Amino acid sequence: MTATTALPAGEIRKLTTRRTRVQDDVIADYLGLVVRPGDRTLQIGASDLGAVCLQRGARHEIVAPVSAIEALQAVCDRRAIPADALRGGLAARTDGHERPIDVAIFGPETGFPAMAANWRHVSSSMREGGILVLLGADHGAAARLADALIMDEAWVLQERMCGDAAVFRKASDADNVRTLQTLSAAGRPGRRPRGVRRGPIAAIVRRLFPRRPRNKARATG
Repeated sequence: MTATTALPAGEIRKLTTRRTRVQDDVIADYLGLVVRPGDRTLQIGASDLGAVCLQRGARHEIVAPVSAIEALQAVCDRRAIPADALRGGLAARTDGHERPIDVAIFGPETGFPAMAANWRHVSSSMREGGILVLLGADHGAAARLADALIMDEAWVLQERMCGDAAVFRKASDADNVRTLQTLSAAGRPGRRPRGVRRGPIAAIVRRLFPRRPRNKARATG
């Protein structure tokens, strides 16, 4: 049985299997478009989206418990995707000789302290023009991270995808001090996270209060 779904660009592809959520199919298609062979990709949290990166020829890292790493390996085995370029662990690798991160995927299940600690590494290690796919960007810890990114002029909200996912692009070099300041502000106890909101109200707010135009990466995306 096959199904079809529309890509953001209006293209149609056949799916041999349908994921649990339509959003996951859209995100998988998006990753298939932006990840290139040889890219360095990283995911925080459990997800089978890393299989898309490996299928595209990326060197992929997953930061998650062993059970999640084994689950991703099992997905790759079922889909006949080589997993030689897959590595994983409980913390992101910080080797100084590594090439910059091209694409990162953050899941919503990680608590904000751990998410913030991982983000400090990813933010400084990602190349200019690199992409963050943030899942669950309208609630919980992921919404707090979205707030920090919106406050940080080094990052641009590129688009809101279907469901609760958002795509941010790195528009300029990250400043470690500013990154820490925005994370601290977003993580204040008692502060209600705003995140990337859905619906017409959010669109009106973005039109009335646009970000400052220093997003040269947007023109190239």
